[in-house]
Amino acid sequence: MEPTTPYSFECTLPLPIMQARKKVVEALQTEKFGVISEINIAEKLKEKLGMEHSPHIILGACNPQLAHEALTDNPDVALVLPCNVVLREVDGQTLVSAMRPSVALQPFKGLKVQESSCKAEEALSRVFDALASERSCH
Repeated sequence: MEPTTPYSFECTLPLPIMQARKKVVEALQTEKFGVISEINIAEKLKEKLGMEHSPHIILGACNPQLAHEALTDNPDVALVLPCNVVLREVDGQTLVSAMRPSVALQPFKGLKVQESSCKAEEALSRVFDALASERSCH
């Protein structure tokens, strides 16, 4: 999939957030990304501020091999790991987005860093291609 913006991939799935989450995790796993963290923004805002917020989740996705390669070359890469995949429910559909690794890692020096960012971006592109087959991704 071609990036949707200069900095991200985006896709809208015709599913509520928890059903979309399952599809996203499956697509990530196919490309050897594991979900190593999860933040439910709506729950946290309710808990910390007593505020209602539409369903909104951040999945911290990591391909261990690619992360290791980049970190070995430049430990500062940890500043932008893991890759955040954001799910936000609007009107019963879920907008899924992720920053392009080439954009996130662009400031970091190191040949392996840049190679890893290209590999990660190709893999995330395939994740969004798989989601696009679900319908309505752009």
